[in-house]
Amino acid sequence: MRVTAFRVGRLKGKALLVLTVCCLFIFFCWRSVHNFKEHIDTAELISETFPGKVPLVDRESLNCIDDRISNARVAAGGEHIKGRYKLVLTRGKKVQTYYFDKPANLFEPQTGKWLTLSDDGKCLDYAVKQLEGKNPYGEFMMWEEVDEVFRKYDKARVVDFDTGLSFMVQRRAGRNHADVQPLTAGDSAIMKKIYGGRWSWKRRAVVLEIKGRRIAASMNGMPHGAGTIAGNDFNGHFCIHFRDSKTHTEDKNDAHQIMVWKAAGTVEEMLANAGPEDIIRFMLVAMEQNDCALAARLFQPTSQVSEKEIARRLDNIRWLAVARISKPKGVKDTHSYNLLVSYGLSDGTLVRNGNVTFTLVRNQGQIPWKIKSQNLDQFFQKQKETGQQEPALRGETII
Repeated sequence: MRVTAFRVGRLKGKALLVLTVCCLFIFFCWRSVHNFKEHIDTAELISETFPGKVPLVDRESLNCIDDRISNARVAAGGEHIKGRYKLVLTRGKKVQTYYFDKPANLFEPQTGKWLTLSDDGKCLDYAVKQLEGKNPYGEFMMWEEVDEVFRKYDKARVVDFDTGLSFMVQRRAGRNHADVQPLTAGDSAIMKKIYGGRWSWKRRAVVLEIKGRRIAASMNGMPHGAGTIAGNDFNGHFCIHFRDSKTHTEDKNDAHQIMVWKAAGTVEEMLANAGPEDIIRFMLVAMEQNDCALAARLFQPTSQVSEKEIARRLDNIRWLAVARISKPKGVKDTHSYNLLVSYGLSDGTLVRNGNVTFTLVRNQGQIPWKIKSQNLDQFFQKQKETGQQEPALRGETII
């Protein structure tokens, strides 16, 4: 009896030991797998509407995001989103990508699932705020809406899109657009600096900051008409235009509108349905405003000539005035326009009534037509002047 009891006792002890070891093994395996699954190595929030991204490196924030995603309410399908933001998480060799407009609802394209975060996306709010701080663009807001936000006598900050310089203004009048004045002599000095030290009718892309909003706009830089703010060293007012705003003569101004598109980051979108003659017209408007980078986006780069090189070559054309554009010649996917132009180059060359041909070809990108970059060679070759119709005066709108 004693021997039997001893053997049974030994077996029970071994069984208990094996069971304990198995339980510990299962626990640690589960813990290891669980930790591997939950642990985020890297995270990055990327804007899909402008060039910008923010790395998320704080471990507490990463753990919070991890927890909210792991415990999110999951649904198949959901509302259509634009996908303004992209969240990219890496876990070892695994990459997870989520798109969202508001951080409360994430869409995972790999699975087609929608995740609703329990904290309404507060774990991502700080990263979104950081990312938006890098956004150079303004809201693409209609003039009728702006008119309700930017009221008469309201003060606002004007930020020049290209230089980043800014100054304060006050709206004093304007029915079809905003008539504004710099607040102080210091504000006038900054505005004049933006224009290279002299007042100009040239349009510039700007962002208007008012009441917590950033609105895409276009300004000119010439004091004109009445001015009522004493001591600001600005003899008159200047105009700020917005999406679909009009001049005093009830017309839209192409130069102002294309600068609003630039400030909103919507140039390609607005030209998505443009015909070849529209592309020519907007390119000439951009050149007349001395915005070579913008004009270069309407030319077709090649393996030998990049968009940056095209902009550099355009910058050698100091001014350009167009007297006439011929009807297009060509076939379905190629159109050529002959222009009668006068222009001046940076080396002092002046050409009066020269003939230039622009050839447009269909483009695979968002802008449907682009101008052949080889056409620029004509401006730097010796031109034969003609006695034909005088071109438009410098300083006037080209088209």
